[in-house]
Amino acid sequence: MSLSEETTICAISTPPGRGSVGIIRVSGPKTSAISMKILGFKPEIRYAHTCQFLNQDQSVIDIGIAIFFEGPNSYTGEDTLELQCHGSLPLLNEIINRLLSLGAVIARPGEFTERSFLNGKMDLAQAEAVADLIESGTEQQAKSASRTLRGAFSDRIKKLQEQLTKTRINVEAAIDFSDEDLELSSNETILNLITKCLTDLDTVFTKAKQGVILKEGLQVVIAGYPNSGKSTLLNAIAGEDAAIVTEIPGTTRDILNVEVSVRGIPIKITDTAGLRETNDPVELEGVRRAQEAIIAADHILFVVDITTLNDQPRNLRDVITSFSDDFSLKLNLEKNLTIVVNKLDLIENYGFFTEELQAADIQIPVIAISAKTEEGLDNLRENFLKVSDHLCFTEDNFSARTRHISALDVAKTHLKRAQKLAKGSIDLELIAEELRLSQLVMGSITGELTSDDLLGEIFGSFCVGK
Repeated sequence: MSLSEETTICAISTPPGRGSVGIIRVSGPKTSAISMKILGFKPEIRYAHTCQFLNQDQSVIDIGIAIFFEGPNSYTGEDTLELQCHGSLPLLNEIINRLLSLGAVIARPGEFTERSFLNGKMDLAQAEAVADLIESGTEQQAKSASRTLRGAFSDRIKKLQEQLTKTRINVEAAIDFSDEDLELSSNETILNLITKCLTDLDTVFTKAKQGVILKEGLQVVIAGYPNSGKSTLLNAIAGEDAAIVTEIPGTTRDILNVEVSVRGIPIKITDTAGLRETNDPVELEGVRRAQEAIIAADHILFVVDITTLNDQPRNLRDVITSFSDDFSLKLNLEKNLTIVVNKLDLIENYGFFTEELQAADIQIPVIAISAKTEEGLDNLRENFLKVSDHLCFTEDNFSARTRHISALDVAKTHLKRAQKLAKGSIDLELIAEELRLSQLVMGSITGELTSDDLLGEIFGSFCVGK
C-alpha cells in the first residue's frame, strides 16, 4: 500500500500574509470522516456549503465555504475537501491544528500535485506546468504554461512515442521474420521510418527550446571596458536607476541583475564590472565575477564607447578580439555576441557613422545607440527577440524545462545512431536497441519511466498546498 493510500494530507493553499480569503485543502482516505467532524454534517459532493468550521469542543473557529470532491473526480484523484475562510494566519493555523487532531498530516511541498500525477490525473510534464503557471511572471509565460498543463507538450511527446513504437514493430518484425518477404521489414522502409521520427523530434525539440527560453528567460550580460556606459545602458533598458552611474571608471564593482520583459519574453540582464588590469582587491573580485557571468551567459552585449574608435568603425573587430584575448574569454563571435556602440550623443555626425557601421563587413550584429538619450534602444530590444530564436508567439507555444531539452537531445542521439546503422544495413538488433533507448528516455518527460529521486526534486520545488 502506498503512503498516499494510508495518509490524509492538509495544507494552506493561499500565499502567506494578509488576505481577505484563505484556502485550506485536505486530501486522502480520511477526508470524508474529517469533513463530518469539522463541519458537523456530511457535505454534498461538489456543492458549496456556507457553514461553520468547528473545533473539538464544538466552538466555532470561523464561518466560510466548504466544498467536498469525491475521488477520483478531484484534483488529486482522492476524496478532497476545500475550506475557504477568512485570511487571518492565526485563524488558518487554528483550522490546520484541528485537522491534525483529526488524523491529517501536513502536506509536503507539491504533494497534492504529486498525488494527482501518481493517481493518473496528469502526466509529469503537466504536473511541472502547474508550478510553471504559478510562477509565471508574464502573460505569455502564463499562456504557454497553461497550454502545457492542458496537454499540448505531452500530446506531441505521445505522437513521437507512437511513431517510435510503429518503427520498433517493423524492426522487430524484420528480426523475427527475416526469412519472410515482408515489405514492412525492408531496410528502406525502416530507414524512412527512423528518418520520419527524427524529423518530428526536431520539430518538437525546436518548440521545446523556445518553451525553455520563455520559462527561464534569456540570460544577457552587459560587458566591456570601464566607463563605456554599461550601467547607463542597464538603467535605460530597465527603465529605472538600478545601477549607480558616474564618470569615474570602475564605479561598478559587482554584478547587478534586473529582469525585463520584451513582448512576453523574460530577459535577465546582468551588468558587470568593466574589465581592466587593476591591483584593487575589490575591483579584482568584481572582474572575476564579471568573467564568470560572461562565460555563463546566453548572450553578451559588448558595449563600446564610440569616442574610442577614432572614427574607424572597422576597428570594432580589433577591439572585441583584443578584449577577448586580454581576459581569456572564449566568445562565440557568430552566435552569442552583439556589439553595442554607445554614446552616439557625443559625436556630431552620428548618422554618417551609423551608415559606416552598416557598411562595415563585421559579420556580428552591431547596434549603435545612446543609452543617455535612449536613441536606438528599440533596435536593441528587437535584437533580443532575434537572438532568442523566438520572433513571435503562436497558439501552439508551450512551456518546457531544461530537463525536457536534455531528454530530447539524448533521444535524438539514439535515433541518429539507429539511422546510421540502418543506412549501413547493420545488425537489426542494434537498431532495435537504439530505438528502445530513445523511447525510454522520451518516456521520462511524461513520467512513464521516472526515478523516485527525480520525482522528489520536481515536486520539492512546488509551494506547500499545491
